[in-house]
Amino acid sequence: MGLLALALAVALGGCSGKRDHVEPPTKLADIQSSFTPREVWSASAGSADGSGLLSLAPFVAEGLVVAVDVRGQVSAFDATSGTLRWRREVGFAVSGGVGGGMGLVLVSGRKGELAALELATGEPRWRVETGSLAYAPAVAGAGRVALRGLDGRLLVLDAANGERLWADTRPVPPLSLQGTSRPLLLEDAVIAGFDNGELSAYALANGRKLFTLNVALPKGRSEVERMVDVDSTPLLDRGVLYALAYQGRLVAIDAATAQTLWARELSGFSDLAQDRGALYLTDARGAVMAVDKRSGKSLWTQDALLHRGVTGPTVVDGMVVVGDREGYLHWLSAEDGRLLARLRPVSSALTAAPRTDGERLYVQGRDGRLVAVSARAPTSP
Repeated sequence: MGLLALALAVALGGCSGKRDHVEPPTKLADIQSSFTPREVWSASAGSADGSGLLSLAPFVAEGLVVAVDVRGQVSAFDATSGTLRWRREVGFAVSGGVGGGMGLVLVSGRKGELAALELATGEPRWRVETGSLAYAPAVAGAGRVALRGLDGRLLVLDAANGERLWADTRPVPPLSLQGTSRPLLLEDAVIAGFDNGELSAYALANGRKLFTLNVALPKGRSEVERMVDVDSTPLLDRGVLYALAYQGRLVAIDAATAQTLWARELSGFSDLAQDRGALYLTDARGAVMAVDKRSGKSLWTQDALLHRGVTGPTVVDGMVVVGDREGYLHWLSAEDGRLLARLRPVSSALTAAPRTDGERLYVQGRDGRLVAVSARAPTSP
Protein backbone atom coordinates (compact mmCIF):
# COMPACT_ATOMS: atom_id res chain seq x y z
CA MET A 1 0.00 0.00 0.00
CA GLY A 2 2.00 2.97 -1.03
CA LEU A 3 1.47 6.67 -1.08
CA LEU A 4 -1.51 8.46 -2.42
CA ALA A 5 -3.16 10.13 -5.35
CA LEU A 6 -5.77 12.84 -5.32
CA ALA A 7 -8.15 11.00 -7.66
CA LEU A 8 -10.68 10.32 -4.93
CA ALA A 9 -11.12 13.99 -4.19
CA VAL A 10 -12.13 14.56 -7.80
CA ALA A 11 -14.25 11.42 -8.07
CA LEU A 12 -16.28 11.82 -4.90
CA GLY A 13 -15.96 15.50 -4.15
CA GLY A 14 -13.99 15.00 -0.93
CA CYS A 15 -10.55 15.91 0.28
CA SER A 16 -9.19 12.43 0.83
CA GLY A 17 -6.33 10.85 -1.10
CA LYS A 18 -6.61 7.40 -2.67
CA ARG A 19 -4.16 4.76 -1.57
CA ASP A 20 -2.15 3.88 -4.63
CA HIS A 21 0.63 1.39 -5.26
CA VAL A 22 3.97 2.92 -6.18
CA GLU A 23 5.99 -0.28 -5.78
CA PRO A 24 5.50 -3.42 -7.86
CA PRO A 25 3.79 -6.22 -5.93
CA THR A 26 6.02 -8.98 -4.63
CA LYS A 27 5.69 -12.09 -6.76
CA LEU A 28 4.28 -15.08 -4.96
CA ALA A 29 6.85 -17.76 -4.30
CA ASP A 30 5.96 -21.42 -4.08
CA ILE A 31 5.28 -22.59 -0.55
CA GLN A 32 5.17 -25.98 1.07
CA SER A 33 1.51 -26.03 2.05
CA SER A 34 0.66 -27.50 5.43
CA PHE A 35 -2.92 -28.13 4.30
CA THR A 36 -5.21 -27.40 1.35
CA PRO A 37 -7.91 -24.78 2.04
CA ARG A 38 -11.26 -25.48 0.39
CA GLU A 39 -14.12 -23.38 -0.85
CA VAL A 40 -17.41 -24.25 0.88
CA TRP A 41 -19.83 -22.16 -1.19
CA SER A 42 -19.99 -19.04 -3.33
CA ALA A 43 -22.71 -16.65 -4.44
CA SER A 44 -23.19 -13.33 -6.18
CA ALA A 45 -23.52 -10.36 -3.87
CA GLY A 46 -24.52 -8.13 -6.79
CA SER A 47 -22.77 -5.54 -8.95
CA ALA A 48 -19.01 -5.12 -9.16
CA ASP A 49 -17.24 -2.06 -7.78
CA GLY A 50 -16.11 -0.51 -11.03
CA SER A 51 -14.70 2.56 -9.29
CA GLY A 52 -12.22 0.55 -7.24
CA LEU A 53 -12.70 3.03 -4.40
CA LEU A 54 -14.72 1.03 -1.88
CA SER A 55 -13.74 -1.58 0.66
CA LEU A 56 -16.70 -3.93 0.92
CA ALA A 57 -16.83 -6.90 3.27
CA PRO A 58 -19.71 -9.04 4.52
CA PHE A 59 -21.30 -8.76 7.96
CA VAL A 60 -21.54 -12.08 9.81
CA ALA A 61 -24.01 -12.63 12.66
CA GLU A 62 -26.54 -15.15 13.95
CA GLY A 63 -25.85 -17.73 11.25
CA LEU A 64 -26.17 -15.25 8.39
CA VAL A 65 -23.67 -13.64 6.04
CA VAL A 66 -24.92 -10.28 4.78
CA ALA A 67 -23.33 -8.50 1.82
CA VAL A 68 -24.11 -5.29 -0.05
CA ASP A 69 -23.16 -4.23 -3.55
CA VAL A 70 -22.24 -0.75 -4.79
CA ARG A 71 -25.82 0.00 -5.92
CA GLY A 72 -27.40 -0.80 -2.57
CA GLN A 73 -28.60 -4.36 -3.01
CA VAL A 74 -28.39 -6.16 0.34
CA SER A 75 -28.32 -9.98 0.36
CA ALA A 76 -28.34 -12.37 3.31
CA PHE A 77 -27.10 -15.94 2.95
CA ASP A 78 -27.14 -18.94 5.25
CA ALA A 79 -23.61 -19.11 6.66
CA THR A 80 -23.40 -22.90 6.40
CA SER A 81 -24.98 -23.63 3.03
CA GLY A 82 -24.90 -20.32 1.16
CA THR A 83 -28.66 -20.45 0.57
CA LEU A 84 -30.15 -17.01 -0.07
CA ARG A 85 -32.38 -16.05 2.88
CA TRP A 86 -33.49 -12.61 1.78
CA ARG A 87 -32.62 -9.73 -0.55
CA ARG A 88 -33.55 -6.04 -0.32
CA GLU A 89 -32.77 -2.76 -2.10
CA VAL A 90 -31.96 0.23 0.13
CA GLY A 91 -32.39 2.70 -2.72
CA PHE A 92 -29.00 4.40 -2.68
CA ALA A 93 -25.39 3.85 -3.76
CA VAL A 94 -23.28 2.65 -0.85
CA SER A 95 -20.04 4.01 0.55
CA GLY A 96 -19.23 2.26 3.82
CA GLY A 97 -20.45 -1.24 3.17
CA VAL A 98 -22.55 -3.19 5.64
CA GLY A 99 -22.30 -3.38 9.42
CA GLY A 100 -24.68 -4.04 12.25
CA GLY A 101 -25.39 -5.49 15.68
CA MET A 102 -28.40 -5.90 17.98
CA GLY A 103 -30.34 -7.72 15.28
CA LEU A 104 -29.81 -4.90 12.79
CA VAL A 105 -28.07 -4.62 9.43
CA LEU A 106 -26.71 -1.11 8.78
CA VAL A 107 -25.91 0.27 5.33
CA SER A 108 -24.43 3.72 4.67
CA GLY A 109 -24.63 5.70 1.43
CA ARG A 110 -22.62 8.15 -0.62
CA LYS A 111 -24.92 11.06 0.20
CA GLY A 112 -24.91 10.46 3.95
CA GLU A 113 -27.83 8.01 4.06
CA LEU A 114 -27.95 5.36 6.78
CA ALA A 115 -30.50 2.53 6.58
CA ALA A 116 -31.30 -0.10 9.21
CA LEU A 117 -32.82 -3.46 8.26
CA GLU A 118 -33.94 -6.43 10.34
CA LEU A 119 -31.14 -9.01 10.32
CA ALA A 120 -33.53 -11.96 10.34
CA THR A 121 -35.85 -10.82 7.55
CA GLY A 122 -34.37 -7.78 5.79
CA GLU A 123 -37.44 -5.71 6.61
CA PRO A 124 -36.68 -1.96 6.83
CA ARG A 125 -36.53 -0.52 10.35
CA TRP A 126 -35.55 3.09 9.71
CA ARG A 127 -33.62 5.39 7.41
CA VAL A 128 -31.98 8.73 8.22
CA GLU A 129 -29.87 11.35 6.49
CA THR A 130 -26.71 11.79 8.55
CA GLY A 131 -25.05 14.43 6.40
CA SER A 132 -21.75 12.53 6.68
CA LEU A 133 -20.14 10.33 4.06
CA ALA A 134 -18.62 7.26 5.73
CA TYR A 135 -16.22 4.70 4.28
CA ALA A 136 -16.44 2.30 7.23
CA PRO A 137 -19.57 0.43 8.31
CA ALA A 138 -21.70 1.70 11.16
CA VAL A 139 -21.80 -0.42 14.32
CA ALA A 140 -24.63 -1.14 16.76
CA GLY A 141 -24.60 -2.09 20.43
CA ALA A 142 -25.86 -1.06 23.86
CA GLY A 143 -28.95 0.50 22.25
CA ARG A 144 -26.87 2.82 20.09
CA VAL A 145 -25.53 3.09 16.53
CA ALA A 146 -22.15 4.78 15.96
CA LEU A 147 -20.74 6.05 12.67
CA ARG A 148 -17.51 7.87 11.77
CA GLY A 149 -17.87 10.36 8.92
CA LEU A 150 -15.30 11.57 6.43
CA ASP A 151 -16.00 15.13 7.60
CA GLY A 152 -14.46 14.38 11.01
CA ARG A 153 -17.76 13.69 12.75
CA LEU A 154 -18.58 10.89 15.15
CA LEU A 155 -22.35 10.34 15.18
CA VAL A 156 -24.27 8.39 17.81
CA LEU A 157 -27.90 7.47 17.09
CA ASP A 158 -30.70 5.65 18.88
CA ALA A 159 -30.70 2.08 17.54
CA ALA A 160 -34.49 1.86 17.87
CA ASN A 161 -35.38 4.67 15.48
CA GLY A 162 -32.21 6.31 14.13
CA GLU A 163 -32.72 9.52 16.12
CA ARG A 164 -29.49 11.49 16.50
CA LEU A 165 -28.49 11.61 20.17
CA TRP A 166 -25.18 13.44 19.98
CA ALA A 167 -22.19 14.15 17.73
CA ASP A 168 -18.65 15.42 17.96
CA THR A 169 -16.43 16.79 15.19
CA ARG A 170 -12.65 16.70 15.03
CA PRO A 171 -10.47 18.75 12.64
CA VAL A 172 -9.87 17.19 9.21
CA PRO A 173 -6.46 17.79 7.59
CA PRO A 174 -6.26 19.09 4.01
CA LEU A 175 -5.26 15.61 2.80
CA SER A 176 -6.09 12.24 4.34
CA LEU A 177 -6.31 8.60 3.39
CA GLN A 178 -9.38 7.20 1.70
CA GLY A 179 -11.31 5.55 4.50
CA THR A 180 -12.47 5.91 8.07
CA SER A 181 -12.27 3.54 10.99
CA ARG A 182 -15.22 1.90 12.68
CA PRO A 183 -15.91 3.23 16.18
CA LEU A 184 -15.39 0.83 19.07
CA LEU A 185 -18.76 0.66 20.82
CA LEU A 186 -18.79 -0.48 24.47
CA GLU A 187 -21.54 -0.76 27.08
CA ASP A 188 -20.97 2.75 28.41
CA ALA A 189 -18.46 4.36 26.07
CA VAL A 190 -17.52 4.77 22.41
CA ILE A 191 -13.94 5.15 21.18
CA ALA A 192 -13.01 6.51 17.77
CA GLY A 193 -9.89 7.38 15.80
CA PHE A 194 -9.69 10.48 13.63
CA ASP A 195 -7.80 11.74 10.60
CA ASN A 196 -5.72 14.20 12.66
CA GLY A 197 -4.03 11.34 14.55
CA GLU A 198 -6.23 11.58 17.66
CA LEU A 199 -8.00 8.79 19.51
CA SER A 200 -10.93 9.94 21.64
CA ALA A 201 -13.21 8.20 24.15
CA TYR A 202 -16.71 9.45 24.99
CA ALA A 203 -19.44 8.61 27.46
CA LEU A 204 -22.00 6.75 25.38
CA ALA A 205 -25.00 8.29 27.13
CA ASN A 206 -24.27 11.95 26.44
CA GLY A 207 -21.06 12.32 24.42
CA ARG A 208 -19.01 13.73 27.30
CA LYS A 209 -15.37 13.41 26.32
CA LEU A 210 -13.45 11.05 28.61
CA PHE A 211 -10.00 11.45 27.08
CA THR A 212 -8.15 12.29 23.86
CA LEU A 213 -4.69 10.97 22.99
CA ASN A 214 -2.40 11.52 20.05
CA VAL A 215 -1.61 8.22 18.36
CA ALA A 216 0.46 10.20 15.86
CA LEU A 217 1.62 13.78 15.34
CA PRO A 218 2.05 15.26 11.85
CA LYS A 219 5.65 15.50 10.66
CA GLY A 220 7.29 16.79 7.51
CA ARG A 221 6.65 19.67 5.17
CA SER A 222 4.26 18.28 2.57
CA GLU A 223 0.63 17.38 3.20
CA VAL A 224 1.39 13.77 2.20
CA GLU A 225 4.18 13.53 4.78
CA ARG A 226 1.88 14.98 7.44
CA MET A 227 -0.95 12.46 7.05
CA VAL A 228 -1.53 10.62 10.34
CA ASP A 229 -4.97 9.03 9.96
CA VAL A 230 -6.24 6.58 12.57
CA ASP A 231 -8.13 4.44 10.07
CA SER A 232 -7.56 1.22 12.00
CA THR A 233 -10.45 0.33 14.31
CA PRO A 234 -9.26 0.34 17.98
CA LEU A 235 -9.15 -2.90 19.96
CA LEU A 236 -9.87 -3.39 23.67
CA ASP A 237 -8.66 -6.41 25.65
CA ARG A 238 -8.61 -6.83 29.44
CA GLY A 239 -8.66 -3.10 30.09
CA VAL A 240 -5.99 -2.21 27.52
CA LEU A 241 -6.81 -0.24 24.39
CA TYR A 242 -4.71 -0.72 21.25
CA ALA A 243 -4.63 1.74 18.34
CA LEU A 244 -2.61 2.19 15.13
CA ALA A 245 -2.06 5.27 12.97
CA TYR A 246 -0.74 5.80 9.47
CA GLN A 247 2.79 7.28 9.61
CA GLY A 248 2.46 7.20 13.37
CA ARG A 249 2.55 4.66 16.16
CA LEU A 250 1.07 1.48 17.52
CA VAL A 251 0.08 2.25 21.12
CA ALA A 252 -1.25 0.40 24.15
CA ILE A 253 -3.31 2.52 26.54
CA ASP A 254 -4.70 1.79 29.99
CA ALA A 255 -8.40 2.42 29.35
CA ALA A 256 -9.11 3.31 32.99
CA THR A 257 -6.39 5.94 33.37
CA ALA A 258 -5.73 6.93 29.73
CA GLN A 259 -2.02 6.39 30.35
CA THR A 260 0.16 5.07 27.55
CA LEU A 261 1.65 1.72 28.54
CA TRP A 262 3.91 1.41 25.51
CA ALA A 263 4.26 2.81 22.02
CA ARG A 264 6.33 2.01 18.96
CA GLU A 265 6.66 3.67 15.60
CA LEU A 266 4.61 1.89 12.94
CA SER A 267 2.51 2.87 9.95
CA GLY A 268 -0.72 1.14 9.04
CA PHE A 269 -4.36 1.74 8.14
CA SER A 270 -5.93 -1.74 8.30
CA ASP A 271 -7.76 -3.17 11.29
CA LEU A 272 -5.84 -5.05 13.95
CA ALA A 273 -6.48 -8.62 15.07
CA GLN A 274 -5.57 -10.33 18.32
CA ASP A 275 -5.34 -13.46 20.37
CA ARG A 276 -4.55 -13.68 24.07
CA GLY A 277 -0.88 -12.80 23.82
CA ALA A 278 -0.32 -10.96 20.53
CA LEU A 279 -1.56 -8.27 18.19
CA TYR A 280 -1.48 -8.94 14.47
CA LEU A 281 -1.35 -6.20 11.87
CA THR A 282 -0.55 -5.36 8.27
CA ASP A 283 1.68 -2.32 7.92
CA ALA A 284 1.47 0.27 5.15
CA ARG A 285 3.91 -1.70 2.95
CA GLY A 286 2.02 -4.97 3.24
CA ALA A 287 4.23 -6.66 5.82
CA VAL A 288 2.24 -8.85 8.21
CA MET A 289 3.46 -8.59 11.80
CA ALA A 290 2.90 -9.99 15.27
CA VAL A 291 3.54 -7.80 18.32
CA ASP A 292 3.65 -8.79 21.98
CA LYS A 293 0.69 -7.24 23.81
CA ARG A 294 2.57 -6.68 27.04
CA SER A 295 5.65 -4.94 25.65
CA GLY A 296 5.02 -3.93 22.05
CA LYS A 297 8.07 -5.91 20.92
CA SER A 298 8.03 -7.64 17.56
CA LEU A 299 7.42 -11.37 17.64
CA TRP A 300 7.76 -11.88 13.88
CA THR A 301 7.44 -10.10 10.53
CA GLN A 302 6.47 -11.71 7.22
CA ASP A 303 7.71 -9.71 4.19
CA ALA A 304 6.69 -12.15 1.45
CA LEU A 305 3.53 -10.17 0.59
CA LEU A 306 4.92 -6.64 0.32
CA HIS A 307 3.05 -4.20 -1.95
CA ARG A 308 0.31 -6.72 -2.76
CA GLY A 309 -2.47 -4.62 -1.27
CA VAL A 310 -2.66 -6.93 1.72
CA THR A 311 -5.77 -6.64 3.89
CA GLY A 312 -5.87 -6.51 7.64
CA PRO A 313 -5.50 -9.91 9.34
CA THR A 314 -8.05 -12.31 10.78
CA VAL A 315 -7.07 -14.83 13.46
CA VAL A 316 -8.65 -18.28 13.40
CA ASP A 317 -7.58 -21.71 14.67
CA GLY A 318 -4.03 -20.63 15.54
CA MET A 319 -3.48 -19.03 12.14
CA VAL A 320 -3.44 -15.52 10.70
CA VAL A 321 -5.28 -15.03 7.39
CA VAL A 322 -4.97 -12.06 5.03
CA GLY A 323 -6.24 -11.33 1.52
CA ASP A 324 -4.64 -9.40 -1.31
CA ARG A 325 -5.57 -7.36 -4.37
CA GLU A 326 -5.21 -10.34 -6.72
CA GLY A 327 -7.90 -12.30 -4.85
CA TYR A 328 -5.62 -14.61 -2.86
CA LEU A 329 -6.00 -15.63 0.76
CA HIS A 330 -2.80 -16.42 2.65
CA TRP A 331 -2.60 -18.48 5.85
CA LEU A 332 0.30 -17.72 8.21
CA SER A 333 1.36 -19.41 11.41
CA ALA A 334 0.41 -17.26 14.41
CA GLU A 335 3.48 -18.64 16.17
CA ASP A 336 6.21 -17.60 13.75
CA GLY A 337 4.63 -16.08 10.63
CA ARG A 338 5.46 -18.95 8.28
CA LEU A 339 3.26 -19.14 5.18
CA LEU A 340 1.15 -22.27 5.58
CA ALA A 341 -1.32 -22.28 2.71
CA ARG A 342 -2.81 -20.22 -0.11
CA LEU A 343 -6.12 -20.12 -1.98
CA ARG A 344 -7.52 -17.83 -4.65
CA PRO A 345 -11.29 -17.81 -3.97
CA VAL A 346 -12.00 -14.80 -6.23
CA SER A 347 -10.35 -13.37 -9.34
CA SER A 348 -10.69 -9.75 -8.23
CA ALA A 349 -9.26 -7.72 -5.36
CA LEU A 350 -9.97 -8.51 -1.74
CA THR A 351 -9.99 -5.15 0.00
CA ALA A 352 -11.02 -5.97 3.58
CA ALA A 353 -9.96 -8.52 6.17
CA PRO A 354 -11.76 -11.87 5.91
CA ARG A 355 -14.72 -12.20 8.25
CA THR A 356 -15.14 -15.38 10.27
CA ASP A 357 -17.58 -17.23 12.49
CA GLY A 358 -14.84 -19.57 13.69
CA GLU A 359 -15.82 -22.31 11.24
CA ARG A 360 -15.58 -20.51 7.92
CA LEU A 361 -13.98 -17.41 6.42
CA TYR A 362 -16.12 -15.10 4.28
CA VAL A 363 -14.68 -12.76 1.66
CA GLN A 364 -16.20 -10.44 -0.93
CA GLY A 365 -14.28 -9.67 -4.10
CA ARG A 366 -14.40 -6.36 -5.87
CA ASP A 367 -16.31 -8.14 -8.66
CA GLY A 368 -19.20 -8.81 -6.25
CA ARG A 369 -18.43 -12.47 -5.65
CA LEU A 370 -19.03 -13.70 -2.09
CA VAL A 371 -17.17 -16.87 -1.05
CA ALA A 372 -17.13 -19.00 2.09
CA VAL A 373 -13.90 -20.89 2.78
CA SER A 374 -13.19 -23.49 5.42
CA ALA A 375 -11.34 -21.63 8.19
CA ARG A 376 -9.74 -24.61 9.88
CA ALA A 377 -6.90 -26.86 8.86
CA PRO A 378 -8.03 -30.50 8.71
CA THR A 379 -6.96 -32.56 11.71
CA SER A 380 -4.49 -35.39 11.25
CA PRO A 381 -6.01 -38.88 11.34
